[in-house]
This record gives sequence, structure tokens and C-alpha cells, in this order.
Amino acid sequence: MTNIARTGTIGIITLIVLLGLHLRLDAVRYTEVDTPVRADARGYLVYALNLKEFHTFSISEDAIQGRTAAPTPDAIRTPGYPLFLRALLGDAFSQATLYRITIIQALLSTLTIVLAYATFTSFLDRPLAAVAALLTALSPHLVVTNVYILTESLSCFLLMLCLWLLSRWHTQPNPWLLFSVGLTLALASLTRPWTQFFIFLLIPLVLFYLPGRRGRQHAWLLGVGFFLPMLLWVGRNLLTLGVFSDNTFLLSNFYQGTYPWLLYDNRPETLAYAYNFDPRVAEISASFGSIVAEILRRLQEHPLDYLLWYTLGKPAFLFAWDIFEGAGDVYIYPVLATPYAAAPLFRISHAVMQYLHNVLVILAICGTIAAWLPRSWASMTDAQRFMARSLATLMLYFVFLHTVLNPLARYSIPMRPVIYGMAMFGLWAMGQWLWRFVASRLRRVQAGDS
Repeated sequence: MTNIARTGTIGIITLIVLLGLHLRLDAVRYTEVDTPVRADARGYLVYALNLKEFHTFSISEDAIQGRTAAPTPDAIRTPGYPLFLRALLGDAFSQATLYRITIIQALLSTLTIVLAYATFTSFLDRPLAAVAALLTALSPHLVVTNVYILTESLSCFLLMLCLWLLSRWHTQPNPWLLFSVGLTLALASLTRPWTQFFIFLLIPLVLFYLPGRRGRQHAWLLGVGFFLPMLLWVGRNLLTLGVFSDNTFLLSNFYQGTYPWLLYDNRPETLAYAYNFDPRVAEISASFGSIVAEILRRLQEHPLDYLLWYTLGKPAFLFAWDIFEGAGDVYIYPVLATPYAAAPLFRISHAVMQYLHNVLVILAICGTIAAWLPRSWASMTDAQRFMARSLATLMLYFVFLHTVLNPLARYSIPMRPVIYGMAMFGLWAMGQWLWRFVASRLRRVQAGDS
């Protein structure tokens, strides 16, 4: 790349990042959330306050409200986000604390744009990587999520940091880079647990692209980087609670996803909360075995409904535009004021992204499939193919996991940059296929003329 082209690229990316920063900071400044400390947000803050006041990881509010001397420890949630909040609490919790947390989240979300571009350039042309970064900057879901005291912003940042480090590894095969990949993946998993099993797919990919003794050394450091923080968490649970982990949340999430179209008895008012209307909820959700038995029973009674739900319905719900389980549109909790209601830049970006949403998801699916086509279909270096297949594997893992669990649209927010990167790869793959098709037809025509 010439110096002029490089300068132009840097200028474009700088403008994209500044645009993303502007949207995120204005969203934090001008969005008013209706009761921001509620539901999950309240739970995370209680954990952080208990860590600050009593050095105990607990969701119990009794100690904070003065009803007991110290809270009872638990492991219902993972510690990543509460520790993040604890670091930002300061001397006392106040409205200024909430503002500080959301500003920091907005800054991390802006850095995510930079990481997205740097990651995607490892397997995409720079213009396509820039488009993926622009989509990341404009995404209303990624902009709005910063105003909530929820895990999405931090987990998205950590996931993209992990993928960026991974993208550097194949071009600079330093084993300590893979140690850093494992470490950041562990931090992401301790923030949002869904990524924790991805390590078992990533290690074989590393061994496939770097075979032999050297590959085993790199894969070993990847595993050490991941399992070290995870074992610290497991060790804490064993010493404090006598168990490896608390599966309460996992079990409930698994059960909640068993209702076709997330409805109880096909009643629209039960959407996303069907379990609250089921009188047998305690009996069915008592154990993993009882949930599986209920799924098999329902499958026998309504095979078509369950086949459609688990093959098409769940992915469609997972990638939905509307946060249907929350306040709708791009909002998890209701808002009393938002710049998306009046500010022209916000309204236009929202309209554009909503219009493109389904197209981008379909392109991302195409890109995920294309990444696994034989080497002969497109000219790519090993480093490009490794990274494309790593992101494709992450996409497949993400969809499969939430096909088993509860496919809430909110869960796809941290994956938005990956979706945009794979969408651009899908667009590139379609261009490659079209070029080959046209070139083949031209060769046939020329052969016929001769």
C-alpha cells in the first residue's frame, strides 16, 4: 500500500471511529432509562456493592440493607462484570456512578470499532473491513447497550480483543499471543459464560493450521491462558461453596428455550416469558433430566412444531432486530428519552441499519458457509483462511449453543461486529463466485467462436 493510500485509509477509519464515539457519547448523555437499576442490572450492582463493602461475591441484598452482618456467598452469576463495576464504584454509589460506568462503556464500545477493523483486515480487503467497522460504529444496538448497567458492552469488547489477538497470531506466530488469546477469552467467558466452550473448538483449529511439536506448544499456551482464570473461579467456588459452579442460571436458560416461539399455549402476551405462565414450571425445570424428558414428550405430541422451532425458529429469534424480550426495537429496558427519537443522525443511522439488518444476517450466514469451502474456490492465504474459519466456527458455535438454550435477541448484541465482518466476507465470497461464473462463460463463448 502506498503512503497516500495508507494515509487515506487511516483518515477514513479515524472518521468512522469519531462517528461511533459521537453516537455513543450522545446516547449516554441524552438517553434517560426508566428505572436503570432493575432486574439484571440491579443484580450486578448488588454483587459489586457486596464486593466493595464485604469482599464477598453475593447477590443477596440483606447485608447492604442492614438486615445481616455479611451476605451469603454464591456463584449464580460469573464475576467478570461485577468486578468491572466494583472498579468504577468509587467511594459511594450515586447517579454520578451510573454516568461514569456508562461513559466508560461507551469508550470501550468505541475501541471495539478499532478492534473490529483491525481484526477484519486479517482476512478481508481494507475497504470491506472499513465497511464492517462502519456498520459496527452505526449499529443502534451497540450504541444503546452502553446506557445500561449490563454485560453487553464489556463482553463485546473482550470478545473482539480476543479475536484481534488471534488475528495477529497467524501472521506473527508468537506462542504468548495465543496465551493472551486464551486469557481474554476466559475474561469474556467470566463476563458472559456462553463463550466458555469455544476454547474446545479453537484449540483444534490452531493444531490444524500449525501442526507438529510447535503447534502443540502454542495450543498448550492457549489452553493455559484460558484455564488459569477459569480454574481460579472454580477453585473459589469449591472453597467457598463446595461445588464447581452454580448451574441455576444455565438450567433455567435451557428450560426457558423449550417453548416453541417462546409462547405458552400460543398466547401472544406470554412472549419470551412463557415459563411464568406454565403451572408445571417447578416440576419440569427441577433438573436437566426432567427438562429433556419434557422436550421428548412434547416432541412426540407436536413433532412439526418442535422441528421448526429448533431448526429455523430459534436462529430467527436469536438474530431478530427487535429486543422482543425487553422494551422492543433496540432497547432492553424502557427509555423515557433517547436521541433516536429526534436527532437526524441517530434517526438516519437507525433506519439504515434496520433496513440492512436481515440482508447482513443472510450475508453472514453465506460467509460462514463459504469459509469452509475447499481451498480451490477462492485465492486466500493460510492466515486469511484461518481467521475466516475461526470466525465462522464462532458463528456456528454461537447459533448451535443458543439453539439448545434460550434464543433471546439480546444475546446477539455482543456478536454484532462478528456478524458484520462475516457479512462482508459473504459479500466477497459471492463476488468471487460471480467472477468465476462470468469468466467461465466467457471462456466457453471464446472457445465456441474459435
